[in-house]
Amino acid sequence: MRLNEIAIAMGIVTMTGTVACAEGFKTHDLTTLEKAVVEQFPDADYHWATPSDMSVSCCGNDEDMMLNVTLDRQNAEMGQENRTDEAYIAELEHSCELIGCEIEKIDAGSATARLLKIPNLGGGYKGVNIFVVKDSDRLTIKSAAKSIEDARSNVEKTLNALKEPVVGR
Repeated sequence: MRLNEIAIAMGIVTMTGTVACAEGFKTHDLTTLEKAVVEQFPDADYHWATPSDMSVSCCGNDEDMMLNVTLDRQNAEMGQENRTDEAYIAELEHSCELIGCEIEKIDAGSATARLLKIPNLGGGYKGVNIFVVKDSDRLTIKSAAKSIEDARSNVEKTLNALKEPVVGR
């Protein structure tokens, strides 16, 4: 290969960032998806979204449901720059063993996902969280409600609303 061809190839790599890019999520902006999530909760009293965070609370004066969604990188924490999706899931499973929550594998299309049930958040609330990872992108859906069934229903509705637009197929 001649020097000119090498220089052209390096220029192409520089313009595209890298030769092989990770797939990751289809979108990294929750503001465009706020309406789709809020439609799942017709009694939602309060909601807001930024590109990386969304919050929904519901219903009436009791605010008996709270939902938070975060879109970030699972390897963005200090010292975790080289952590793989598999290592992240293994850490979740180990943490769940230590604190006594229930964890189960769930379907999230082409991403890896786990659902965690937390029986006591305090104040009479139960929690269910879903963690979805794909090529280091992470979608976290956390729900607190008066019953574990309601908390689970809330995170599942939210995942169903976000799965295609965020994760893709």
